[in-house]
Parts: sequence; C-alpha cells; structure tokens
Amino acid sequence: MRGGKWYKSLVFGLVMVFVLGTVFSAHADPMDGYFDDLDDIKDRIGEMKEDRNKNKSELEKLRDQLEDINLEVYHAEKELAKLEENITHLEDEIAMQEKLIAEFETSIAETEERLVIQTEYLEQRLCAMYKNGTVSYLEVLFSASSFSDFLSRFGFLRMLIESDTELVAEIEETKASLEADKALLDEELNKQVQRHEELDAARATVKEDKVALKRKAARCTELESAVEAELKRLNKGINSLEEDMKQVEKEIKRLLELERVQAGNPPSFFTWPVPGFDRVPYNITSEFGWRLHPIKKVWKLHTGIDIAKYNRHGQGIKGKPIVAAASGTVDLVRSYDGGGYGIYVLISHGGGFQTLYAHMRYTTVKVGQVVQMGDKIGVVGTTGSSTGNHLHFEVRVMAEKKDPLKFEYK
Repeated sequence: MRGGKWYKSLVFGLVMVFVLGTVFSAHADPMDGYFDDLDDIKDRIGEMKEDRNKNKSELEKLRDQLEDINLEVYHAEKELAKLEENITHLEDEIAMQEKLIAEFETSIAETEERLVIQTEYLEQRLCAMYKNGTVSYLEVLFSASSFSDFLSRFGFLRMLIESDTELVAEIEETKASLEADKALLDEELNKQVQRHEELDAARATVKEDKVALKRKAARCTELESAVEAELKRLNKGINSLEEDMKQVEKEIKRLLELERVQAGNPPSFFTWPVPGFDRVPYNITSEFGWRLHPIKKVWKLHTGIDIAKYNRHGQGIKGKPIVAAASGTVDLVRSYDGGGYGIYVLISHGGGFQTLYAHMRYTTVKVGQVVQMGDKIGVVGTTGSSTGNHLHFEVRVMAEKKDPLKFEYK
C-alpha cells in the first residue's frame, strides 16, 4: 500500500513537472525567440553601421580626391588659357615678322635693282676709263682754255672720282646691310616658328592632361555616386532594422509587462472604491455597456461604472477619498487633466487583473508604489470628459474590460 502511494506520488510529481515545464517553456520560448531576434538585429545593425562608417570614410577620400582633381583641372585650364594667349600673341608677332620680312624683301629687291643700275653705271664708266686709259682725266684737264677753266675741270673731275668712290662704298655697304637685316629677320622668324612649335606641343600636352583629368574626375564622381547610393541603402536598412528592433523591444516589454501583470494570484474579491457610497445600485449613475455618450451624444461602449451620490452630477461625493479596490502595484498615474479619463490611476493586482480609477481631482500615489486593499489613492473630482463629480471605475482581466458589478465586493 505504501509502495502504491509512493508510486502515485511519483507519477503525480512527474506529471506536474512535465505540465509546469511545458507551461514555462511555452511562455519562455517566445521570449527567448524575441531576445534571439533582438540580438540578431543588433548584430546586423552593428555590421551595417561598420559598413556605413567604412563607406563614409571612402566617400570622404573620394571627395578629397575629386577636389584635388578639380583643382588640377582648374590649373590645367588656366595653363591652357595662358598657352593659348601666348600662342595668339606669338602668331601675331610671327605675322608682323613675316610682314616686316616681306617689306624688307621688297626694299631689298628695290635696293638690289638700284644696285644693279648703279653697278652697271659704274661698270660702264670703268669700262670707258679702261678703254680710253687714265690719260682721259689729263686730257680733260689740259684741254682747258684757261686756268679758271682748268680749276673748274679739276674740281669736276675730283667730284666725279669721289662720287665714283662713294658709289662703290655705298653699294657694298647697302649690300652688306641688306644681307645682315635679312639674315637677322630669318633668324628671328626661325626662333618664333620654333617657339610656336614648342607652344603647340605644350598645348597638346595640357589638352591631353585635361582630358585625362576630366576622365578621372568623371570616374571619381561615378564612384562617389555609387558610394552615396550604398550609404543611402545602408541608412535605409539601418533605419528599418532599428524600427524592427523597436517593435521587438516593444513586444518584449509587452510580454514582460504581461508577465508582471499575470504574476501572483488574482484577487478573490474587491472592496468598494469609494467608501460610504456603496449602496448598489443607488450610487451607480451609469453602468457598464452601450449608452448614449453624455457629451458626444453618440452610442458608445461604457467600459466601466460611474459612482456618484444619487445623481449623475455627483452631488455630495466631491472630494471624497478613493481607495484601492485590491492590493497591488501602481502601474500608471496621470497627474494632470487631459483626455477623456482626466486624472486617473491604473493598478495591477496579479493574475492579469487591473483596476482603473478616472476623473480624479488629484492622486496620492506614484508609479511603482505597492498599495494594500483600502489604501487611499486619490479623491473624487470631475476632470477629463465628465459632466459632474464622480468616479469612473474599471476592471480589466488580461487587458479585456469587464463589468465591475460582476465581481464580489466586501
């Protein structure tokens, strides 16, 4: 018999362990999954942020590089403009030089023509002198009719001889000068042409450099656009993951809150939230259920009961103490007037049970505070959407709003 009892106890214990383990594992698995998802999302966000930092660094390098290239292009364009200006100036100089050479060639041609005439004249005179002999001069002199005629003839001959000598010297000097000028102009022209060729070569080089730089800048811009697109993609992905993380954290918070609310045993009964005004139903001015809203004038579900003294205006109940209907922890305190509930308090009692107290004049508790059944938590008022002093009292089970009059009060 003892063995049978022991066996039954063992079986019962194993069954309970199995059942509790199943319950706890069923509850823990979703949480574990959410925490795993959260860790995974955080890891992915970390990786994407690391990639984003790398891309930002790469983008900064590309922008610096592009700035340097654009500066080089600017200098190349400036150098090219300077070369173009120099080439234009040099071409003007070459054109002027060619014009001068043309003028000199014309002058040389005219001078050479005069030289030919002068040379022919001189040659004729020399030839005549050679044929007649040097005595011609003496004949000219001695054939004078008088001494004055002799002097005249002598002066004329001297002038003639000097003229011939000067003519020869002038011819030689003119020839030498013309040849020197022509050689100088040719040399200068050659220099200008050589300089022009050098500038043309430099211009071609700068143009090639400019084209190469522009190609490099275009590639750099293309890479910059690609990196920016990748950054946008990463930012979008990070934002999406962060939003997912918020949702997961929100769900974890909700589950933890649900776990906290569900923790402990549910209350077996309540105490009336406004002591002295518990003559049910005489103090209930509005019950749980559908009704015509007193302010909005539309049909709407009334999610609790309104407690007042004999009438809906709450005459006589103003400023009366409101107490916790059961022991629990204060979850929420709205300490300022605003919204439909006005100033209100929400308390969790365990087992998924919560009670809400609305339209208070003021509260006397704070969030997280543990209260015992019957502890004062505030006073009756008419804050929020209210037509008079009263307490709007709600009972929630697993977040579902229930009729407060369906529960037991002591």
